[in-house]
Amino acid sequence: MRRLPLLLAAFACHAPEPAVPPIATYEVYAGADLVLTVRAEPGPLTSTAPPPPDGHVPSHPFLSAGAHDAASESQLRAILDQSTDVEDFLARLTAAGFRVERLGAMP
Repeated sequence: MRRLPLLLAAFACHAPEPAVPPIATYEVYAGADLVLTVRAEPGPLTSTAPPPPDGHVPSHPFLSAGAHDAASESQLRAILDQSTDVEDFLARLTAAGFRVERLGAMP
């Protein structure tokens, strides 16, 4: 009978890791055109333009994004520069007339 507590303790030590929630990802549209993909994690900001000769891609402290439309990039960047976090950025995009869609299941 003394082994039962030891077995239970052994199982408790090997509990599965909690699931990591997926990173929220959004697509931003101007009309029917996809203009930006946003991930709610710090990371690179990629442009439709070729990378600079030094290969340095700018990074952002609260999101990562990839532009799909060169004509929208200036406006998108201006909105990003005014934003304080991902939620604020998405709200400002919507207020500016862009359509924002979250990809995947909602938590």
